[in-house]
Amino acid sequence: MPNVLIRDVPGDDLEQLRSAAADRGLSLQAYLREAVHMQAAHLRRRQALDRAARRLHGQTAVPDDERLAVLDAVDDAHVERAEELSDPPT
Repeated sequence: MPNVLIRDVPGDDLEQLRSAAADRGLSLQAYLREAVHMQAAHLRRRQALDRAARRLHGQTAVPDDERLAVLDAVDDAHVERAEELSDPPT
């Protein structure tokens, strides 16, 4: 696996990251690896959404009630996942 080096991280930021890692029972390296992985996953989802938007451009819009139901379900899933990620491992 490739390595990444980040230079000139402000001390206050580094302390905040170390504290967050410790709160989750992770090393700083594991915490940052997870953060990088989550950011990459977010970028992949964003690209997929952009491709879908280009494909759907000019199509008939989804009715508001159906669109809102889907968005509510996505929000609920995000809340559940955030709760899973914020719970320290047992």
